[in-house]
Amino acid sequence: MTRTWITDADLQGFLVTRSPLWLAERLVTAAGSDPVLRAELQAAASGGVGVDHVRQELDRALWVADYVDEEDAPTYVAGVDRALGLLDKLITDGATDETVELAEHAVDLLADAVEKVQGEGEAQESLRWAVQIHVRAVTAARPDPAKLAERLFARAVADDWGVFADAVGDYAEPLGSVGRDRLRKLIGEELGRLPRMSPDETAGGEHRYSVLKLAERVARADGVDAVVDVLSYTLTSARAFTRICRELVEAGRPEQAVGWAERGLSECGTGRVDHGLAELRQLTIDLYATLGRGHDAAELAWRDFEARPALDAYQRLHRHAQADGTWPQRRDKALAVLRAQPRLDENKPTVGPYTPAGHSTLVHVFLWEDDVDAAWRAAQDGGCAEGLWLVLARRRAEQHPADAVGVLRHHIDAVIASGKRDAYDRAAGLLTELWAYHDRLGTSADFADHVRAVRAANSRRRNLLAALDRADLPR
Repeated sequence: MTRTWITDADLQGFLVTRSPLWLAERLVTAAGSDPVLRAELQAAASGGVGVDHVRQELDRALWVADYVDEEDAPTYVAGVDRALGLLDKLITDGATDETVELAEHAVDLLADAVEKVQGEGEAQESLRWAVQIHVRAVTAARPDPAKLAERLFARAVADDWGVFADAVGDYAEPLGSVGRDRLRKLIGEELGRLPRMSPDETAGGEHRYSVLKLAERVARADGVDAVVDVLSYTLTSARAFTRICRELVEAGRPEQAVGWAERGLSECGTGRVDHGLAELRQLTIDLYATLGRGHDAAELAWRDFEARPALDAYQRLHRHAQADGTWPQRRDKALAVLRAQPRLDENKPTVGPYTPAGHSTLVHVFLWEDDVDAAWRAAQDGGCAEGLWLVLARRRAEQHPADAVGVLRHHIDAVIASGKRDAYDRAAGLLTELWAYHDRLGTSADFADHVRAVRAANSRRRNLLAALDRADLPR
């Protein structure tokens, strides 16, 4: 039987034709299995939404004893949102100190529950809604601004989810100037108790993180110097220096940014591996170039390439060394570094950042320079990644199709053996490409023999044979 989908409008049109008794019976039945709906009906029957009813429903809907799995998460969140809707209506009907306390109770319950709920972040959205309801409650109830500031500060520094990280902005209206000043003072005092941390130290503690996030939000109203001062409390990695540099660059102060960048490069990475150093080096190179320090840019680009000999580092070195007039000698040194990388068959363990297989980077460099012959020699000498061989063969085929034939045949065999979902269609496409190379060489008969050999070797792979037939390949 075909099931007809009924829209909300159709359903409403049907319900308005029912008698009050019929509707009442079904509402009572539904409320028996839906505590939030029952609370709404009870509140309506008693003339309004009661604080006690809402508290009971918040406790019932929001509290999580153990965990909520991904399958049950939507049902849990739906119940939470219904209960928060009751709280929202309660505040609309008339906010009091009691409703403010109830809103804080909802935030506490959800903050505890969020990490126990598996899902796509719906519980975090409910938590943010609970905070918005709390903002509405205190805005309407108008508690003492200084006391509100103290309550918000206590919550913000213990906030693992960052929902109170912008308390100064979110609660600006109920705080007023008195409350904002008090909150800023509390944040400043707590910031002053934190030690400043240097590179290779461990930046620890959720409390420290919460205080710094609060202080950063407050500092943004005071300008970039205040923001930099807050960020400088945790100089534990190159990324911390990079953040400061970007703030200064955005403020139009590249000279100061360079000073911080040079300090970061000097102090970071001496005790442990710092994965943010590459980003800081690249930012510093750009700053040198912006400030007209071309030689410094080229020199640091060389150091960056030495530390991480990759195509993008080579391109960066090329750009700045060209501007500095030192590209020919730097290119020779860079190619020597790449040629010294282990051949594919040497299988030597590498130290430092990941490097592609064999002489893959050297091949990429020569292809970027449009020197296909040099790229081919590099691949023949040192080997390269499987996918790169195919890219190289296609470029090589423009002038030397015979060289591409062997590469494509090898790649086709590997694709068929991979067993991937689209492997057979890909193999048929590659064979069609191979056919074009044989046509140019005048060896189409050899190609037909090769396809027959592929068919014979894979006679049990019916789906492969069908893919070859669809491509009109020789039988």
